[in-house]
Amino acid sequence: MMFGKDNKISNMQIALLTVHTIIGVGILSLPSTLAETVGTSGWISLVLSGIIAAVPVIMITKVTEKYRGWNLFEISSYLLGKTLTYITFTLLIINFIGQSAFVIRIFGEVIKMFLLFSTPIEVTIVTMLLTAVFTARGGIETIARLSLLVVPFILIPTLILNVVLIPDLDFTNLLPFFKNNFADVIKSIPATFFSFGGSEFLLVYMYYSKHPKSAMKYNIGAIVTVTVLYLLSFFITLARFGEKGLGVQLWPLLSLAKAIQFPNAFIENVEGIIMAIWVIVVFTTLMSAIFVASVLIRQMFRTEESKYFTLPLLPIIYFFSLIPRNVVLVYSYMQVFTYIFGTFASLIYPILLYILAVFKKKGEAKDETTI
Repeated sequence: MMFGKDNKISNMQIALLTVHTIIGVGILSLPSTLAETVGTSGWISLVLSGIIAAVPVIMITKVTEKYRGWNLFEISSYLLGKTLTYITFTLLIINFIGQSAFVIRIFGEVIKMFLLFSTPIEVTIVTMLLTAVFTARGGIETIARLSLLVVPFILIPTLILNVVLIPDLDFTNLLPFFKNNFADVIKSIPATFFSFGGSEFLLVYMYYSKHPKSAMKYNIGAIVTVTVLYLLSFFITLARFGEKGLGVQLWPLLSLAKAIQFPNAFIENVEGIIMAIWVIVVFTTLMSAIFVASVLIRQMFRTEESKYFTLPLLPIIYFFSLIPRNVVLVYSYMQVFTYIFGTFASLIYPILLYILAVFKKKGEAKDETTI
């Protein structure tokens, strides 16, 4: 491997990995979901969901800091016992494999609709999976460095595109800010909250932190960053399409590409730029999910290397990605899957570990600190 082999990364790199992982494909459909359910009050649902999402992040950070130097299997075995740990790990692995399958299927559908019209979706999926698997085999340092490397390629074009888009925005579409009653907003939170799914990746990432004691501000910063990005995407698409227009869009952020025109046709294929940015984000999400799943399998079987488990995951992810017959069923299956496995991975499991860690007697664990 071309980078160092100490298998430790900075808290900033962990935060960037978390941001990339959470955003994934959810940002594509989130604005339209909010417009359809709560209209212009969608921003309230986003803010509340961001606050809720920060709770398990705080718990994960505190638990991994208390048992620093322990991997997740060791922490879980100590707090839950071996039997429950094997059960919970199985559920976590299913969650990460399922996430990978839905991400790669949506990726394939988008690429087929906007770029490679005549290319079979199976070819697109396999190509992306092979690339992600190869990168995941490089280990956490490779993944973290790549996530840091792509930031300028995401940030700079996004800022330029937003500036160019401003003249086409009608900010009166954002009004009224408080259209729906609070009960309707509360009802929309479950669907919005799962767009913040991915914080459970910290259960594995934090083991590789160089400085776990100072990780809290970075991890909270990652959730704040995701919340701000979601708010910006919601406000921009709402200002461009209006509440009714946004509600009927499947992927409103991609539809924005058709509305962007550079002066003097400086750049004609704006869709290509937006797609390139999104492909980078999806790739980082996919390789992270594959890496984390392989790490959990390695810890379960107590082997030395996780890279041996990445390639066997490819056919499994490929098979499950092709089960839904169309994109409507993809989102329908993903919603059910997320409510079951996503709830466990991002809420129930971190909360359970935190509660047990709080009530564990001091001095029972090596290098243990209070929560």
